[in-house]
Amino acid sequence: MAAERTHLLGPEHPDTLASRYEVAFTLSRTGRTADALQEYRFVAAARTRTLGADHPDTLAARQEMAYLLGQSGRHFDAHQVYTSVLAARERTEGADHPDTLRCRHNLAFNLSRLGRLEDSYRMAGEVAEARARVLGPDHPDTLVTRYEVAYALGQLGHWPEALAAYREVADARARALGPDHPDTLAARYEVGISLGRLGRGAQALTVYRDLIGDRTRVQGATHPETLRARHGLGVNLGRLGRWEEALAESREVCADRARVLGPEHPDTLVSRREVAVGLGWLGRWSDALTEYRQVAAARARVLGPEHPDTLASRNDEAHCLERLGRGTEAVELYRKVAVLRQRRASGA
Repeated sequence: MAAERTHLLGPEHPDTLASRYEVAFTLSRTGRTADALQEYRFVAAARTRTLGADHPDTLAARQEMAYLLGQSGRHFDAHQVYTSVLAARERTEGADHPDTLRCRHNLAFNLSRLGRLEDSYRMAGEVAEARARVLGPDHPDTLVTRYEVAYALGQLGHWPEALAAYREVADARARALGPDHPDTLAARYEVGISLGRLGRGAQALTVYRDLIGDRTRVQGATHPETLRARHGLGVNLGRLGRWEEALAESREVCADRARVLGPEHPDTLVSRREVAVGLGWLGRWSDALTEYRQVAAARARVLGPEHPDTLASRNDEAHCLERLGRGTEAVELYRKVAVLRQRRASGA
């Protein structure tokens, strides 16, 4: 359709650009982020020339660009675009327009990914209040922002407040969307996370067991989100000192994730690490070292040798070596990790 409209109407006709916008949207939802970003850039530039920089359609394309920049890990670039779009939306549509509030929500989300947690929490709280006033307290968009407030509270270490906020969102979503809606189930998962962080492992187990049952019924036993809940169950079994059960659960989840997502998917590697954790707690340090090394090697291939998760795996390796009495090797590996972290921090 886009190619046909380009031929008939010209490359910068509004209908042609609308088609290219839809192409970009489809590309982004099918994982082709770089191609989608290129399309949105073209549409934003063309709409700026033909409609003006502050036209709602121009701002929509630029906001999608910012979203994809964030998805690509380019959070600073995303922040710059969001800030520019937000200023234009506030100037042309007003501070309480739903599109303006959506942009502010996205900016708050991106601030947390930049490590600006206090700013993210403050902005998310302001957007939640505004959305409750404009859209209603149980509107899905309001609840998305309240969820982001809870996330920011957790990142700041305020877990009692995060738990209360997640519970409120879960209850509101159950009323507004239904108890089996994916967003309701996502909020219940975060309730389990918060309980675990607060050391309330037995309660977390109950939440995860109930959630696994509902996820299995609604989405299937091997759906990625069902497996995520099962991973949480295994982690909390470990927190309760039930390491044989935790190890068995981690092995099963790891095998299922490898089959469903692939052996080197980040979630699969998280499960493999949990297998290694269980082996270590059971005193099986040689077996744990094998697992940790395999996780580190896979993360180096998938994420890069200086990615924080890769370096964390190398530290796990070094800890294992220490427990095995191989102190010289452990010290050398710790030293290598420290050098890589310093180099990453300095941007060298």
